[in-house]
Amino acid sequence: MSATITIECLFAPGCSSRDHTLELARRVAADFPAVATIRETTIATPEEAARLRFLGSPSVRVNGRDIEPGAEERTDFGLG
Repeated sequence: MSATITIECLFAPGCSSRDHTLELARRVAADFPAVATIRETTIATPEEAARLRFLGSPSVRVNGRDIEPGAEERTDFGLG
């Protein structure tokens, strides 16, 4: 049984890096076509940003873990 890979791309509305980030995620997922999925999430409110621990746009998570080093310790969530 293969493990699944979920690549989640989180964006603030109007993020100028959205298309580029999704293209990179698609390229990574193409290396694992049987098990990789991509989810796109738009963060619309400050409350949603705090609830989802959104550190800025774009944010990318693989299997729930932010790829930015040190993200686990950060608390500066938000849209601004």
